[in-house]
Amino acid sequence: MLRCDSIPKHRSCRLTENIHIEISPCSQSITILTSDLEPIAIMAIDEHDRQIQSGSENVKKNAPETSISIVSIENCPVLCVKHFKYRGAGHAAKGLFRTTHGWRAFHSGAYLFEHGFTAAVPLALIRKSRFMVTIEEWLIMLAVPDSKELDRFMLDRIRKGWPKEEKRKFLDNFARFLAGLHEYGVFHTDLKTCNILVSDQWSSGSDMRAAEGRELPPTCFSLLDYDDVRVQSGAVDVRMRAKNFSQLYLSTPSDIDMDDRMKFLDRYLLACSKTNIDKRRLLKMVCNRIKGKSLLYVGPEGDISES
Repeated sequence: MLRCDSIPKHRSCRLTENIHIEISPCSQSITILTSDLEPIAIMAIDEHDRQIQSGSENVKKNAPETSISIVSIENCPVLCVKHFKYRGAGHAAKGLFRTTHGWRAFHSGAYLFEHGFTAAVPLALIRKSRFMVTIEEWLIMLAVPDSKELDRFMLDRIRKGWPKEEKRKFLDNFARFLAGLHEYGVFHTDLKTCNILVSDQWSSGSDMRAAEGRELPPTCFSLLDYDDVRVQSGAVDVRMRAKNFSQLYLSTPSDIDMDDRMKFLDRYLLACSKTNIDKRRLLKMVCNRIKGKSLLYVGPEGDISES
């Protein structure tokens, strides 16, 4: 367990000889946070460990590489804790030559928040080191309330009889979201529908400066697994776009038919008005990627595969 009796009110400080905490500047925009974040982050990690040990239903993932849980702290909004576990000396040593998963997730999440793209706001990153090498990390974020993964969301709507007009507006909205990411130079290396959260309302933590002066969409899309996010200057290239479209295509239920998918592509291209994208070339690259592969997505019953 990580504990500290007195923590300086800095953005970044060392808790012990080998434990360091960094507070995101994003937290300054969250008016619902009324307490110092350092002790909250420590309590969140303790509660995360307790839930992992007890097998709580609030544990969303517990794999050898990472674990994720939703935690509640008194006088604090609901939080999400992601633990990047120790995976051996060899893996840890890679952090000497490249950024760690936790660091990438922390800073990519902050970039997305500042540009109005995410509701899962990163608040703090705690890093445990040994001999100057990071061996474990904990990312503390605001949980996205009343949200579902995109594949589960679509499947639920489909099974309830998704009205055609409502579905069209939803796909248009998602196309604008994806176009915005790509035009800002944001590329998610694993953009499957299970890595996108859907919320019907903006969370209280999503009143972003970047969104001021423009109409907010009625549906909020939030990326998961920020450590898979890459940010570059300038729009992403057509190869990256083709990869993301292929990932989305193969993780979307077949009830979203070809007509829906082509209209989604057209709306996306319209929203990418600043970049001249060759539609034929993009389609050819996507077709080459998805050829011979099956659809695979997650529903309430687990993984669902379709030819």
